Amino acid sequence: MDAHASTKMKPERRSALFAAATREFTEHGFEQASLNRIIAGVGISKSSFYHYFANKTELFEQILQQALAPFAKLVQAFEPESLSRDEFWPAILRAAQGSSVLLAQQPEVFAVGRMFHRNLPEPNGICADMMQVPMAMIARILEHGKVIGSVRNDLPTSLLLESALALGMAVDRWAIEHTESYSKAEFDGFHEKIINMFIRMLAPEG
Repeated sequence: MDAHASTKMKPERRSALFAAATREFTEHGFEQASLNRIIAGVGISKSSFYHYFANKTELFEQILQQALAPFAKLVQAFEPESLSRDEFWPAILRAAQGSSVLLAQQPEVFAVGRMFHRNLPEPNGICADMMQVPMAMIARILEHGKVIGSVRNDLPTSLLLESALALGMAVDRWAIEHTESYSKAEFDGFHEKIINMFIRMLAPEG
């Protein structure tokens, strides 16, 4: 896939634009966000903006894609079908820990996370559409987990998927809002407890 046109901008200018847009989208929501306020805040003309972006939708999407690119690589590399029953839940814990390492390396993702959750209910579906990839991965994990006996078989996968997604989103929102309240060591200590929450909900009884 070719690099987006905006990658040709000066890195500091692109970073300033993305930071200003993230604040605007978070504070006002996508529909009410003002492109004029965004570009005025970083001293970019409209003609310059439209040289790199077709519209504010493309700007929004590029902010999310840049922030989530390292996590997308983790998802793409994860092969749940290769896991045995003994490996299943420990592998998911390691994946969660790997995500935490990435977050520590780029804390700006928390600001983008706030923007994402602020706009998830938007009727245009700009964020909902981006949930398709992680939902597909969770479905794969659940289906394979059922096959090897690590995930319960007494409930439909669709119900388990919605339940796991709801818990995951709740944990994600909580972590974003409390990132400044806990140390990295404390957050790292939460991983196993959080995975245990998923296990209690998804694993076979007993």
